Amino acid sequence: MKLDSNDLKLIELLKQDSRASVTSIAESMGIARVTTHDRMVKLKREGIIRRYTVDIDAKAWGYELRAFIFARCERGNVDRRDIAQKICKFPYVVRCNVVAGDWDLLIEVVSPSMDSLGDAILDGLSKVGGIANTQTMVSFYDYSGPASSLR
Repeated sequence: MKLDSNDLKLIELLKQDSRASVTSIAESMGIARVTTHDRMVKLKREGIIRRYTVDIDAKAWGYELRAFIFARCERGNVDRRDIAQKICKFPYVVRCNVVAGDWDLLIEVVSPSMDSLGDAILDGLSKVGGIANTQTMVSFYDYSGPASSLR
């Protein structure tokens, strides 16, 4: 689907406040409320907008630590996608990507402390079948770019 400048502006406004009323968005855009509503319905129907959600600050919620864990899967009859889906069930996992290269998985996690991160790895990830080894990198700072809402 090709997006025009009004679609892009609508998406930007929704990224800033997904709870804004259709009327206030229409006023900001300088177009009719029904036109704005129709565009929102179209973007949702086409799958460009998947959902309206909240943006939670992990640190404010007590998750002071963010880390990235590289995982290598055991060789043989192991489906990396199955392992990734199992890993995503842990409450501290933000996302798990199946990747190419030296490692098989890239797992983003949050944790209240270094101790709880260690427990999560030792008590959780190490018990997921099919993982041969891991390497953890702790993030000191987290910056978002213009494409941060794209997933």
